[in-house]
Amino acid sequence: MFVNDNVLKRLIKNAWKGAGLHIEHTTEGWFAMSGFYWFIEVDDQMLSNKIKAQIVECIGELPAPGEGYLYIKGHDDQMEIPGTTYRNMMTQYDKLSDKTYEFTNVLVKAKNGNLQILEGLDHNKIMVPEWAADLIDEDAVKEGETKPESAASDNRTPYIIWRNNVMAIAVFKRDVRYEGEREFLEAVEDVSLCWDFVEEED
Repeated sequence: MFVNDNVLKRLIKNAWKGAGLHIEHTTEGWFAMSGFYWFIEVDDQMLSNKIKAQIVECIGELPAPGEGYLYIKGHDDQMEIPGTTYRNMMTQYDKLSDKTYEFTNVLVKAKNGNLQILEGLDHNKIMVPEWAADLIDEDAVKEGETKPESAASDNRTPYIIWRNNVMAIAVFKRDVRYEGEREFLEAVEDVSLCWDFVEEED
């Protein structure tokens, strides 16, 4: 899994303590989970033991194939929701794969958490929560996994997707909320924020 385990564990726990942690185990062998602003789908044979342990710590046991639930701390009766968490993001990525984005070197300080800017091939900019950059960890892939492909999205998709051969991660885009954000994005509309190092002169 190309994720930072500590960041994902925190997201799982925050979702469970907050609006709810959605988890579904499909009969096709996919393990899907989502919280506020994010969702993940992974081959159930590749789900890391650390993440399994965090999920069990929150909800008691992993759902069996064909089961899906919404888990909220303090609610003993969980809501059964099979068929609502899994979105087949691996296939969705195929439709977006020519519209890729890369993390830039720019952070936007904002109320309720900083934002990371990603840039597309046409210099189009989108914003996501800063933790998204910390969540994606290319060095965390295990044997049998490939490095993740570039993030992909388009103007009609409310989230951006990263994918490798065994999993996909999606993070919802953050819309412009403040005038300063709008003015900044307009000012750099045709400017690349994916800077290279300056070459030293001889």
